[in-house]
Amino acid sequence: MRQQAEQDLQWLYSLEGRGIVYKLERMERALKLIDDPHLKLNVVHIAGTKGKGSVAAMLDSCLRAAGYRCGLYTKPHLVSLSERFRIDGAQMPTATMVEYVERLRKLYEARDVHLTFFEFTVAMMFLYFAEQKVDVAIVETGMGGRLDSTNVVRPLLSVITPVGFDHVEYLGTTIESIAREKGGIIKPRTPVVIGARRRAARAVLTAIARQNCSPVVMLNRDFSFRSRTLERCFDYHGPEMRLLKVRLGLPGPFQYENAALVIAALERMRASGWKVTEETVRTGLETVKWPGRFDIVSRRPLIVLDCAHNEMSVRALLEALGAEFGSRIRPRLIFGCQADKDWDRMAQLLRARIKDVTLAQAAPKQPLAPETLYQSFASAVPTRIVRDPAHAFDQVIAESADDDVIVVTGSIYLVGEVYSHFLARHGRRGLFPEYMA
Repeated sequence: MRQQAEQDLQWLYSLEGRGIVYKLERMERALKLIDDPHLKLNVVHIAGTKGKGSVAAMLDSCLRAAGYRCGLYTKPHLVSLSERFRIDGAQMPTATMVEYVERLRKLYEARDVHLTFFEFTVAMMFLYFAEQKVDVAIVETGMGGRLDSTNVVRPLLSVITPVGFDHVEYLGTTIESIAREKGGIIKPRTPVVIGARRRAARAVLTAIARQNCSPVVMLNRDFSFRSRTLERCFDYHGPEMRLLKVRLGLPGPFQYENAALVIAALERMRASGWKVTEETVRTGLETVKWPGRFDIVSRRPLIVLDCAHNEMSVRALLEALGAEFGSRIRPRLIFGCQADKDWDRMAQLLRARIKDVTLAQAAPKQPLAPETLYQSFASAVPTRIVRDPAHAFDQVIAESADDDVIVVTGSIYLVGEVYSHFLARHGRRGLFPEYMA
């Protein structure tokens, strides 16, 4: 049984060799063959450059606090593929995931449907959530929005987080083109919450909403927030809710903006009849768990794992470090990123704030060779290469004093490999419990 499961999962991962297909026709055909499960779901659809995973996790936590049975789909995973498919906070059981892989593989091969890895996991997600009859599915886009494989849904609400430069080879090289792709999740006469701050992005997104007759709720126009950084909380002011001193289970002041988007989204859902109270909002935000996002996994030495993988995320990470530990903090950095990122810009931002850096290379996708990164750091701080992430992590910890700060960042895949190693050191296997129906 275990051997068969491993073979099934190896087959699924082999689909990554088919690359990325940025269109929807094949996805729609694949879903039609399983009776269009996505059309049986109440979906909140989330796109954006920064913060969409955190927004999804917080929204899930708040709706579960309100008593709803929630499906949560995010990507990529950190430790286990089954993390991508969560119901009521618990990940899909591995045995169940293998059953879905076998079931869909047989069907699609018989019908000559050849999906990419991401398309296949999206089909699994929709079918799993529909068959488990969740009350609401919170679905994060993979990349962009307009032609993302998840963009076959008819959502009850769309949310667009801040927009910046990422995946420019697919989404375009201007803020306007990227915003246009993200705005593709806006559906006719369906409310949209917009968290974009850049004027160009806001103009594009509001124009798309206007064309679709979609009601818009926009940050700093219809709702706002005020950080109380020293008190580790924030205030929210929206059309219906006025919440003071809201506490958040995720560290870092950059999360207050994400939380404000969540409350704005919940206000829209309340207007449509979803039963969400101030108490459940506060409970959901205070108890939310989202591993790998300014995630303090140890105190002596202090270790932060953060999936900052673009310029916007690195800026947020640096802001959080200053807010949490003071502006004089100089952490020891373990860094590695993907070859398609603006790695030199990320290095410029980081090297001014760190004590030293160990460069590593995560295995998945297209990691950048540490040798390429070397000069971007070595001109400013002590720099070395320890290629294996687990070895890099162990070596930095062995050399660090109890009062040192260690930050692992640059790639979700790097953080994932380090997280797996960290859990194993503490006798744990997964980030979440398995779902029990």
